[in-house]
Amino acid sequence: MNEGLFHYDAVYLARAVENSFRTGHLEPAARGRYGSVLINSLIYLPFFILHQDADFSIRLSSVIFHALSITMLFLFVYELFGDFIQALFSGLLFSFVPFYFSPNTYGKEHGMSVFFVLLSFYLLCRWQRERSYFLLGLSGFFLGFSISVKESVIMLVPLYFFLLFTFLPKDRVKTKVFLAAFVPFFLVFLVLFFSYLKHEFFRELFIRDVFCSEFLGPCSYMLQKAFKDLTKSIPKLLFLFSVLGAILMVQRRRIPLVLFLCLWFMLIFFYGNMASFAPRYLDVVVIPMLILAAYFLSRLYEKSKIISTALLIYFVSGMLIFVYPTLSFRHRYNSEKQFALFVNQVTQKNALIITMDDAIFIEYYGKRKTLSHPVNDRAKMHDFVRAVSVSLANNIPVYVTGSGFSYDQKKFFWDIMTESYKLTLIGTQFCEDYHRPELEPVRYDHHLFRVNFLKP
Repeated sequence: MNEGLFHYDAVYLARAVENSFRTGHLEPAARGRYGSVLINSLIYLPFFILHQDADFSIRLSSVIFHALSITMLFLFVYELFGDFIQALFSGLLFSFVPFYFSPNTYGKEHGMSVFFVLLSFYLLCRWQRERSYFLLGLSGFFLGFSISVKESVIMLVPLYFFLLFTFLPKDRVKTKVFLAAFVPFFLVFLVLFFSYLKHEFFRELFIRDVFCSEFLGPCSYMLQKAFKDLTKSIPKLLFLFSVLGAILMVQRRRIPLVLFLCLWFMLIFFYGNMASFAPRYLDVVVIPMLILAAYFLSRLYEKSKIISTALLIYFVSGMLIFVYPTLSFRHRYNSEKQFALFVNQVTQKNALIITMDDAIFIEYYGKRKTLSHPVNDRAKMHDFVRAVSVSLANNIPVYVTGSGFSYDQKKFFWDIMTESYKLTLIGTQFCEDYHRPELEPVRYDHHLFRVNFLKP
């Protein structure tokens, strides 16, 4: 487990959970994600009673749901194919995928969202066997609820209904079956949509602020990076086994399931073309690939248990060796948390810290007020400087972090700060960038400067 919360969203979630207990109603996390706030609030309850903050409970939650999602993948694959070995191999392979493993150690909601998606798929498969409309309705409900945990999983909804139509029996009224799944999902989605999702959709489509994630088109420059990241931490032989697994399934006339898994993998053309793409976006994309590879390995297991098991160990150990050094380092040292604690130690309680993406860490761990500069807007930048000058004139200590000079492509902020104030280095802390930390840790020295008026 990471030594602390290591992403903006994770700290935002912790603060939302704490504020929910403080105010008595659910507070929004990043992009709303009220489902994640609700589940994490339940996990946080005993810690709240013990007067603890939500830091540990959020990290614990992500670890728990990582484990639960692995279990749920096992159950889903076992229910879908009826093969214990294939289900076991699928779960073991997914357990150690670096870009899925890593975020689930520092408080992200990926494990929770994947768990509820797979739970809905699993219940759909159980319905196919037991013909229980209750299980079918429950699967639709959890599909809708998964969107409240992480809104981007809405892209898996068509896959759910594709699988449903694949399972539809010829001797039953198809409309009744469809409504049993669709109505619970639609009701949950309507609640989410009118509660907050419509505002998020409107902002993504029309406002396009700095917090939005733009879709760059079906074959953007980012897609090449997505495929590179997909193959970077996963043994390349595993991809060959996925193709062989698909071919073997076609030969055994399991074409609907092959099509289902291939369409699932095609979601890389959505997630891999987002302007904000990070390797963790591929967590749901890699699942069908692993299921196909596990199918081939399970058929190989029937002929040679030793070879199949040796290959599985090779794949798992390769991924674990890749990710372990980074996880081990972050288990001992969370740079964002430690930098915030450093700011707390060397600044006054009433200090104002100018920073950008690190603001939420400094507020949460460092207990200091922060201020972020306008982005590439010279007119607003002058208003910003006036606000800083007023603070200094009122004897409020002002500091600026090294990351405070980010989002300044036109150098407006740098020029106006260096021309208007004297910057004195207070200290330096070893730090790590949290934006895309799954595969390539980016570490650097993070500086803190004291801001004062220039002497006449």
